[in-house]
Amino acid sequence: MTLVLFAQPALAAPNLVVSIGGNTVNTNDAKLVSSKTVTLSVYDSNGEAQSVNITVNNKKVAAKSVTGQVYNWQANLSLTTGINNVTVSANGLNNSTGIVNFQIMYVTTPVPGLTYDVPSLPASGKIEAFNRTVTLTYPRGDVLVDGSGQITNSSVAFTVYDPPTTRPDNYHFLASQVIQISVPQAVYLLQPGQLTLSYDPNISAAVADQLAIWYSPDNDWSDDDNYILGGRTDVRNHTVTAPFQFNGKTEGYYAVFLADRVFKDFTSQSEAAWAYSSVMPMWAKGLVEPLPIDRTDNNFGAGNNINRLEFTTILIKGLGLPIIEKTSSVFSDVYATPEGNNGSYFGSNYSSANGFKIYDQSHTPVQYAETAARYGIIAGYPDGTFKPANSLTRQEAAVILARAANLKLLSDGDKAKTDLERIFTDASAIQPWAAPSILAAYRARLIAGLPDGDKKIKFAPNDPLTRAQAITMVYRLLEKQKKI
Repeated sequence: MTLVLFAQPALAAPNLVVSIGGNTVNTNDAKLVSSKTVTLSVYDSNGEAQSVNITVNNKKVAAKSVTGQVYNWQANLSLTTGINNVTVSANGLNNSTGIVNFQIMYVTTPVPGLTYDVPSLPASGKIEAFNRTVTLTYPRGDVLVDGSGQITNSSVAFTVYDPPTTRPDNYHFLASQVIQISVPQAVYLLQPGQLTLSYDPNISAAVADQLAIWYSPDNDWSDDDNYILGGRTDVRNHTVTAPFQFNGKTEGYYAVFLADRVFKDFTSQSEAAWAYSSVMPMWAKGLVEPLPIDRTDNNFGAGNNINRLEFTTILIKGLGLPIIEKTSSVFSDVYATPEGNNGSYFGSNYSSANGFKIYDQSHTPVQYAETAARYGIIAGYPDGTFKPANSLTRQEAAVILARAANLKLLSDGDKAKTDLERIFTDASAIQPWAAPSILAAYRARLIAGLPDGDKKIKFAPNDPLTRAQAITMVYRLLEKQKKI
């Protein structure tokens, strides 16, 4: 009889893989967290461990096996503020052991390096991180979708970054932490949400309306691929809230900047000085720009007449209406591409401006014009043109403003004219088609008259609308709708 002996394979020690929030933690690591309770996962890739022992600050924590996964354990760790020393150990066969020692640093204030991971989008419609330094809100039941529109159960990660070494220019100052928000490539919210960031509470309330949220794809705030999200400032809670959508890239960086600049137009001797308190917040939030775009004389161009395209653009951007993504134009004189730009978009006062991108890296003029047309805010002409460079009269602007504000108008034009005669000295010059809109906009305090002698005002319906007047009107509308 022959005896055959089979050699048994050598048994390896437990090889423990430890992770917190899906991120692996190795021996001697220090993991920053902002939650008092975290979930610790332990997996033995060698399949030797029969159980694991977990201690936090020398106190043993019970670990439970996950059903159907023999060598996978989880434990909820309750942390104390500051450093928590964690030891994970397991005994295998033949007295073999596996040990991982590390630290978890639980902090209640956001510090660089701090992360907060959400394994999937909560159905509650809100994610709060870093003691409410960052809040992402969205419609309840909203979902994440990939580039093809398919629902994906993706994680969302928030990370606090060191203050940047760059800033947009000499007029913008960092006013908050820099927050990186990460999702897998080409993942979006099905319905856009809102991002709220806390800003430095020491910033004076007098300039708080000049705060805005900025986005950067690479944390370089001095290059030309950044974008101003804008936002409404809450002085009481020291926060700024802006519309939000993931940018389709793996990560993006977000921060609040304070705009501080003195334009010559708004000195005490200037005719446009009265508009300073309206124009500056609109500029800070990326809704208007000095024109011409390439001017270097530190003037804003507030006294220049505004044209149809610029007024339309300010309204659409300010109201936050979804932009049409068409690449062809319904108007024969507003082009979908830079080719065909004849330099006249901004009118004769802006002939040196390269205006086919209106304060925006992503959109062209045709998209603003067509978006406004779709929503009935502004109309083209019977010959299929938009006439983007045409100036607006004050009565034309009132009609557009009343549409954008969805104001209720008197159906009786004669009655509107009679009411206007009690207000304006030149009401007889107002056209019947404009009278109901002017009356409604005046009563809504969106538009005002001009001085005309002792305690009297005129409307000047046929005067061209200046940029200062137009920006002020839109500012009042956005303030009324709590969008700025």
